Amino acid sequence: MKNKETSIDIKFPPLPQETTDKINENLLKDRILIVATANYGMRNHVYNWIESLKRTEVTKFIIFCLDDKLYEHLVLAGYDRQVAKIPDTWFHQQVEASFSLYFSETYRIITHAKTLVVQQLLYLDISVFFSDIDIVWMRPQIVEYMNTMVKMRPQTSVLFQQEGVDQQEVNSGFYLMRPTAITKRLLAETIVIQDTNEKLTQQGAMNAALNKLDLDIRTTGIVLLDLLYFPNGHVYFNLDLPRQHSIKPFIVHANYLIGEDKKTKLMEQNMWYLNDTWLNEIDIKFGQHYVEPIN
Repeated sequence: MKNKETSIDIKFPPLPQETTDKINENLLKDRILIVATANYGMRNHVYNWIESLKRTEVTKFIIFCLDDKLYEHLVLAGYDRQVAKIPDTWFHQQVEASFSLYFSETYRIITHAKTLVVQQLLYLDISVFFSDIDIVWMRPQIVEYMNTMVKMRPQTSVLFQQEGVDQQEVNSGFYLMRPTAITKRLLAETIVIQDTNEKLTQQGAMNAALNKLDLDIRTTGIVLLDLLYFPNGHVYFNLDLPRQHSIKPFIVHANYLIGEDKKTKLMEQNMWYLNDTWLNEIDIKFGQHYVEPIN
């Protein structure tokens, strides 16, 4: 018996006008929007991510903040037109402001919130260029390159970074996703799976949802990015494959690394661009005026 498909005929309440304005200000050609999500505990990686964008000549992006504290911190740092609060109605579970270790319960909730943000944007006819904030952008024109790949093959709905090395799993931390029926169904299935399975992260749920789609190499709308040019943390830091083949990647993803090991490894590879003294000064200034909301 065929499984019942999750409905994609969904109506969402309108966004706050301020958020809509910020989205429109940061749209790129073909209605592509570079998107990240983060909470306050990840702020050092957020600012390092921003610095990597600057170095690759990217100036338009939106960070959806999972808590008010990160939002206010980024506004203080001068990024008020590139940050947005996530409406409470988007959350299925509340997100904490602290840094979250991989596979912790808070980490699972944070990754789930990422899916909810992207889903909303697809229904605004936006092509979402999603990037985790532990990714360092290394080369200019990444967006143009990936958008060209999509246009060359009209049936392509999404380009995913790979997880692992066996070309069997997608990494849900870096992708370009067009607003098609395929991607809307993929996210709807992912959300249903994660809402009903407390053990799965967003990535686990998304890979499970992919099993319900056409994955024939000739016809599928799901395409994987090259591992050497878009390496995950295992490929880059553990296997060292790009360097062995004299390849300069477009990005480096510091996943597979936990806690402070992320920053340490990025520093060792000269990919920690953030001025930590500057961040400390912003933190002090922020602490002098920020008042925790009373629940």
